[in-house]
Amino acid sequence: MWDTEAFDGVYAGHPGRLYRRSAATFDELIAGTRCWTDREFLIHGARRLTYGQFRGALGRVRDHLADLGVVPRDRVMVFGYNSPEWVAAVFALWLHGAVPVLGNRWWSSTEIAHATGLLGLRLVLTDTPLDAACPTSPLAGLAGAFESPGTEARGADSDLDDVAVVLFTSGSSGMPKAVELSRRSVIANQQNILARNGRLPHLLDAGSPQAVSLASTPMFHIGGLSSLLTHFLTGGRIVLSEGRFDAGQVMSLIERERVQVWGAVPTMAVRVLEHPEFGSHDLSSLRSWPLGGAPVRPELLERIRTALPNLRERGLSNTWGMTEAGGFLTVADSRDLRARPATVGRPYPVVELRIDRPDADGVGEVLARSPTVMLGYAGRVDDGTVDAEGWLHTGDLGHLDGDGYLYIDGRSKDIVIRGGENIACLHVEAALATHPAVVEAAALGLAHPDLGEELAAVVVYRGGARPPTADELRRHLAEAVSSFAVPTRWLIRAEPLPTLAGEKVDKVALAAAFETSGSP
Repeated sequence: MWDTEAFDGVYAGHPGRLYRRSAATFDELIAGTRCWTDREFLIHGARRLTYGQFRGALGRVRDHLADLGVVPRDRVMVFGYNSPEWVAAVFALWLHGAVPVLGNRWWSSTEIAHATGLLGLRLVLTDTPLDAACPTSPLAGLAGAFESPGTEARGADSDLDDVAVVLFTSGSSGMPKAVELSRRSVIANQQNILARNGRLPHLLDAGSPQAVSLASTPMFHIGGLSSLLTHFLTGGRIVLSEGRFDAGQVMSLIERERVQVWGAVPTMAVRVLEHPEFGSHDLSSLRSWPLGGAPVRPELLERIRTALPNLRERGLSNTWGMTEAGGFLTVADSRDLRARPATVGRPYPVVELRIDRPDADGVGEVLARSPTVMLGYAGRVDDGTVDAEGWLHTGDLGHLDGDGYLYIDGRSKDIVIRGGENIACLHVEAALATHPAVVEAAALGLAHPDLGEELAAVVVYRGGARPPTADELRRHLAEAVSSFAVPTRWLIRAEPLPTLAGEKVDKVALAAAFETSGSP
C-alpha cells in the first residue's frame, strides 16, 4: 500500500503531486505494526510497553472515551507532556473517528481559554487541573488500559480530506491559531519521510533492525508528532523524556537506552553541548541527529561534528517545514550540508516549491504546495495563507539554487523563533498595552547564541506616570502569554517609538538601540 512513485494529480480541487499508492486509514497504519507485537515501543521512566500492549490498550481507551460521551467527529483536546497516556489518547481518538486537538502544555490560562472556546470541544484530557469551558478528564486515568491484554480496536472510516488533527501555531494575528490537518496530510507527511530514507513499512519485517529514538520535543508540536508516527510505523523504540526539556536528562537517557536517533531544535543541541556533564556521558550510540524548527548555523553543525565524531560522516540533517505545511517540506542530509552548509535541502517527492516575486538576487516569499498542507485555520475566514491553487504562502523569504536546493533568507511575518517556539510579536505587544502605565510597545527578536533569537521589548510609558519596571511588566504578562513569550530584554522609555513611512514601527532602529544601550 506504499510506494515512492509520484505523479501529477488532483486533490482538494486543485492540481498537485501525489503518490500512486498510499495508506488510506489509521487502521492500515496500526495494522502494519503487528509483526512487532513483542517489541518494546514506549519507554517512560521505569515503564516499558510493547507494541502489543499499546495496541491492546487502544480498545479500552476508546471505550473510556465513549463512556465520557465522545462520539465521531467530536473535538477532544489532549493537554499534557509526552507520556504513554498522551500517545494512546491520540491514537484512540483517531480510531474512534474523533479529532485530537493538541494543546500546548506551556500555554497561559488566557491562551487555554482562547483555544478551548474556539473549537467547541467535547472534552479535555489533561495531566494538570484546568479551568476549561468544557468537561475535563485526567490523562492519568488511562494508565490502567495498559495493565491487561485487550482487544484491538478497529477504526471509524472517513474521507481522506476530513479534519484528522488540530495543532496550534503562533501567527502575526496574536493568539495561537488552530491548524486543521487532514488524514491525507498526516499520511503523506509520513510517506515523504519514509520514502526519502528508504524505510517504507512494506520494506520492513519482524527481522528488521529496531531504531531507538529519544522524544524530548513536545508531541503537541508538528515535529514531535511526526517523529512519533515515523518511529511507530517503522517498528522503532521511543524513549520519552519526562516533563520539560533538560539537557542532563537527555544525555542520561541516550546513554542508558543506547539511543540512536535524537531529533531536536538547535537550542536543545546547544544546551547539550554546553552542559557541564557533556564529556562524562557516553553518547556514542547516536547515529542520527536531525535538526529543525529554527535556522541551523553552519558553526553549530561543525561543533557537533567535532564533539561527536560518530555523527561526522552521515548523522546530521536539517529540515524545513511548519505546522501549516503539515510537517516537513525539505530535507538536507549530511552530504548536502557538507557541500551547502546553509541549505535546508531539496523538497520531498510530492512537495512543490515556488519563489514568489523574487528580487534581483532571486529572493522572494517561499510558496509550497503539497498534499500535507493544512485545510485551513479553525474559526477563521480564509486569509489567503493557502490560495485557490493550493499554494501555502509560508511567510519565509528564500531562494533556490540551480540544483533545486532551498535557502531560507529571513521571514516576512513578524514572528520571533526562540528556541524553536514561535512567538507572535503582535500578541506580546497587545498584552503589554493593557498595562495601565504603557502607551505603546514593540516586541522584536535579537540574535542569541543559545536560543537563536531572544525576545526583546521596547515600552513607552505614560507621561507623568512612574515608569514600570521590567519585573512589573513580566508579572503583568505572566497570565496573558506563554512563559517563552515573556521578553528577556527591555527598554523602558518616555520617547515614542520610531516609525517608517506609513507609521510602521521601525524595528531595525529598535534593534540597533539595544546594541548601543547595553540593556540587559
